[in-house]
Amino acid sequence: MWNVYFGEWSKGRLKRLPYLGYYVLLIVLVIAAAFGMIFAAGSLEAVMNGTILENQAALLEHFGIATLIGVVTFMVVVIVAQVNILAKRIRDMGLPAFWTIVGLIAVSVLLNILFPVQHTEISSAVLHTAAGTSTAFQAHSSTGSKVVQLFDLVVFLCLVFIPSDAFRKRTA
Repeated sequence: MWNVYFGEWSKGRLKRLPYLGYYVLLIVLVIAAAFGMIFAAGSLEAVMNGTILENQAALLEHFGIATLIGVVTFMVVVIVAQVNILAKRIRDMGLPAFWTIVGLIAVSVLLNILFPVQHTEISSAVLHTAAGTSTAFQAHSSTGSKVVQLFDLVVFLCLVFIPSDAFRKRTA
């Protein structure tokens, strides 16, 4: 598995079904790591005494830099693994991996500039009652552009459904 994600940079190839399996495995690992971090932070807050804001400030003060370095390192490792299996799948289809990935990134950046992320905000509402209680709610949401999401879907479907050697030159 390590060889698939981090080895054979210039000559490796990956068929359709193994690419799909390794892609899904990478997504599952990222989701498991995210839930693990959320669970660890929640467990630490449950052990500490005080309000949620005090606990979060204490966690940030004691573990902020180490956590940030760990998360950034993990994300770099995931990106390297994703680019490597993407390059292997593109090479298996018969296309030049480097220039195809550069082209995909360029088109993605251009689409993100032309169709930016959509932000949604729901403002807070405060209610004061005779008992002296108050309630507040505030939510922020960001949704990617539908055009960019469609482009990503088309690229993924092409990677999964285009057969091996589809673009390789045939010699007679």
